[in-house]
Amino acid sequence: MTSPHADPATNGVRFGNVIVTVDLAAGDCVIRAQRPGPVMPVSRSTRLHSLEEIQGAYQVQIGLAATDPVAGDIARALKFAGQQLKTHREDHL
Repeated sequence: MTSPHADPATNGVRFGNVIVTVDLAAGDCVIRAQRPGPVMPVSRSTRLHSLEEIQGAYQVQIGLAATDPVAGDIARALKFAGQQLKTHREDHL
């Protein structure tokens, strides 16, 4: 079985300039975002390994969203990933 993270174009959900993939079996997510760079935008990928990590990252990004529109997109993607994992966890208890 291949990970959904391997093909974000097919398995990802877009929030503005951010794409999130969620692996329900592994209980993790990968956030891919374009961030401003010194010359041109830079692609950045972050893997969060648990629902707790996702919730912590969400709190940080929602705080930054007031001044950073990309942080707002990241926060929405993290919220989506957290909801997906939480629902999956509840369905399999």
